[in-house]
Amino acid sequence: MAYNKSTTIGEIYRLRDKVLAENDVFKIGKRDVAAIFLKKLLDFDEKTNIKYSELEAAYRASSAMKDIPEDSKDFWKYVEENYLELKEEPKDKFTELSFQATEDLSLIAKNLKYINRERDILDERKRQLGRLSAEDRYYRNQLDYFENKNIVARNEIVEFLTDGIKHHAIRKASSDFNASYPIWSFFRDTPYAFGRAYKSYDVRSLDEYSNKFTDLPASGYREMIKECRQSYDKFKEYAYYYISGDAEYLPSVREKLEDLVKTSHVLARRKQVIDALLKHFDEKDYLSFVNIAPLQIEGIFADICREIGVSESQLDISSLNDKLEHIDGKINNFHYFEYYAFKFPVLRNLVAHGGLVDGDMEKTALHLMLDLLPVCDLTISKELPVNYALKVLDEAKNKNYEKVIEWLDLRDKVKIPDFYQVNEKIKEVEAIYTSQEFWNYLDLGLKRLNDVSQVKDCMPVKAAGKIKRSNLASAQAEKFLKSSGHVAAEAIKKRNEISANVKRLLNLSNDPPMEEPSAP
Repeated sequence: MAYNKSTTIGEIYRLRDKVLAENDVFKIGKRDVAAIFLKKLLDFDEKTNIKYSELEAAYRASSAMKDIPEDSKDFWKYVEENYLELKEEPKDKFTELSFQATEDLSLIAKNLKYINRERDILDERKRQLGRLSAEDRYYRNQLDYFENKNIVARNEIVEFLTDGIKHHAIRKASSDFNASYPIWSFFRDTPYAFGRAYKSYDVRSLDEYSNKFTDLPASGYREMIKECRQSYDKFKEYAYYYISGDAEYLPSVREKLEDLVKTSHVLARRKQVIDALLKHFDEKDYLSFVNIAPLQIEGIFADICREIGVSESQLDISSLNDKLEHIDGKINNFHYFEYYAFKFPVLRNLVAHGGLVDGDMEKTALHLMLDLLPVCDLTISKELPVNYALKVLDEAKNKNYEKVIEWLDLRDKVKIPDFYQVNEKIKEVEAIYTSQEFWNYLDLGLKRLNDVSQVKDCMPVKAAGKIKRSNLASAQAEKFLKSSGHVAAEAIKKRNEISANVKRLLNLSNDPPMEEPSAP
């Protein structure tokens, strides 16, 4: 291509992508690719042998850029970073990623080896005793789950090594990688799940403390959990402090639960039982608390299942683990699935089947109180349909037009309980559909289309169709739909005219100045 003042950024991007696609930067390095790029940019014959210094001189002569470094070494670094967007050598990043993936595969192999060893121990125990205890059966389920989790992770890493490593190496070598992905400064910068949370793939990482105190500051969390595992007295001290709270720094579990009951229609239905539970705990009636709490926790899980669309007929035949799987499949921020699936059920089943809770009743009560809070907290997740609809409604009320449009779908799909008293808010939001400001917003969307063929399926036309069908602003919607094609066509025509004029002016500015005629 002939590089000059009228060369667009789009043309440069397309050339960069073409050069990177046709040349293996991992084999020849970013400097040689930069030279190939300049050759094509400056329209040199590809077969012509030309020195780096000649390319540099040709670029300086052609470019209007004012920030070109004087030093030759800095010049090539400038080309690599500004045109190829490569700050580091991709092959170096490729090597780093390869080593990391190999180490991760080794960790997975160790995890699987440990799982097989533990399974052998359970098999031998069953052979000797004739059966496994409930705790052992859940542990076997846990082993099976973690085995599958590690196998999936192993397959993902192999797929990454086969298909994704080069792309990610280039991305890591890019000029803006750290700015675009600041999260990598906190986590290992691997694009597969195992690399970002490798410890959670070790079956030994899951224990009775895995869902405890997780809303406390991260700074001292690991040390605190370590102390809890080593000493029940330490756990008891931390648990009572956490449950009782601190007037200045930490709300009590009672305060948190009471706030959640006021916030969630799911918990509001259980207010009396939750109040009774808290009373039993406060009065140190741990026997009553321990016998009620597990069933209430499962009941809240069942309520959450109803919220995400699980039918009563499904719930009738669902075990606790079935309910948890329903939730885990729909809610991304259900971080404690593994704990409630493999640790909590042992106690739940003992209580449900009329068994007596052995050991320290106070310790069991402390654990259950700490188990109750995350489950109650899950009821206000924005991933639950009602909660998400409420969030959209709040944003729509503030004239976020994307959310005003999204409400068109939610208003018929989600029934918001009377508990939230949002009828007036709904009226305010739906009054926006009659405002000229809203139709101007849709009109602007039409004018941004690139082709009239996009009109039929564009967001503004779909939104207007929904408004018309819902009888919210039928006349305005009908008028908008009838004129949509013409509005889009006129906008495209005007934009093309402006673009042509700009290009003509740029070309004129590149023409050599006319010589003044000599005097007669």
